[in-house]
Amino acid sequence: MVSGVCPVLAVPFTENGGVDYNSFTSLVEWIISLGIENVLMFGIASENIKLDDVERDRLLQTLIAARGKSDLKVIASVADHSSELAVNRAQKYQGFGADYINILPPTFFSPSQEQVLFHISEVLGSVTLPVIVQHLPQAGGDDDISPIVKLASAHSNLAMIKCEANPPTQSIEMVEKLSGGRIKSLVGWGGLSWLDGARAGSIGVQPGCSLTDLYVWAGEALKRGDYPEFERRLEKFLPIVRNWISNIELLIAAEKRMLMQRGIIATDYCRNPTVRIPDQVDREINQILSLLDSQDLAVFHG
Repeated sequence: MVSGVCPVLAVPFTENGGVDYNSFTSLVEWIISLGIENVLMFGIASENIKLDDVERDRLLQTLIAARGKSDLKVIASVADHSSELAVNRAQKYQGFGADYINILPPTFFSPSQEQVLFHISEVLGSVTLPVIVQHLPQAGGDDDISPIVKLASAHSNLAMIKCEANPPTQSIEMVEKLSGGRIKSLVGWGGLSWLDGARAGSIGVQPGCSLTDLYVWAGEALKRGDYPEFERRLEKFLPIVRNWISNIELLIAAEKRMLMQRGIIATDYCRNPTVRIPDQVDREINQILSLLDSQDLAVFHG
C-alpha cells in the first residue's frame, strides 16, 4: 500500500518550453534524498494535459531509470478519456516498469456512472499491477464512492482510492466500511484535509512536490500520533497552499517558482496557457523559504 507522503512530480521546462530532462532527473534525486517511498507521475501538477505521448513516455522511463536502486515506487497515472486508449496506456506503463497504475476516470461530456465504471473495470482487468482510482466529484464525477469500492469484488488489484471530495472524510469512511479495510485511501487536493482524512482512516497524502520536505516534517508528528503537533506544523504552510490551489494554473506556477527558488529545477516555465504569479504569491514563497530556514526545521534537515 502507498502510505505517508506521495508527491505528484512536476515537469520542468526550458525557457523555450521544451521538457528539461536534466532538471527532472535532479528533481527525482531530491525526492529520493528525502526518503520518499512513492511518487505519482502525470497528475494535474505535472501539467499532464500539456504533454504529448512521446514526452510522457520519456519522462516515465527517465523517472524509472533515475530511481536506480532506491526504494522509490512509481505510480503511473492513466487519464485518457477513451477506455481503449486508457487500456493501451496502462499496459504500456506496466511494461515500462511502473509499480502501480493510477486511474483518473473520464468526466468530459458528463459520462454516466455506468460508463465510468465500465472504463475503470476495463483498465483494472488489463493489468496485473495494483491500481489506485481517483474519486474527484468536484471535477464532474459521481458523489457516491460506493460503486467504485464494489468493483473490488471482481478486480482484486483495486488496491486504493484517492479520495478528493471536499471534504473527503465521508468517502474515506465509506471506503473503509464497504471494503472491510481491504481497500485503503489517500488524501489528495494538496493535503488540505490531511488532518481530518487521517482521523477518518486515510493512510497517505498526495500533494504537489515543491514542499515535499514540509509535508514529511508534518507527517513525522502524525506517525507519532501527536495530532496537536501535526496540526501545528500543517498550519505553518497549508494556509498558503490553500490560497494557491484556488486556481490550478496558479498552483502549478507557484510550485514551479518554489522549485526554482530552491535550486531544484532550472526555470519556472509553465506551458501556456498559464498565469502571472502575483506579488502576494511571491511573498508567500519567501515566507515558506524562511520557514525552511527556521529553527523549527533545523533538526529535521539535519
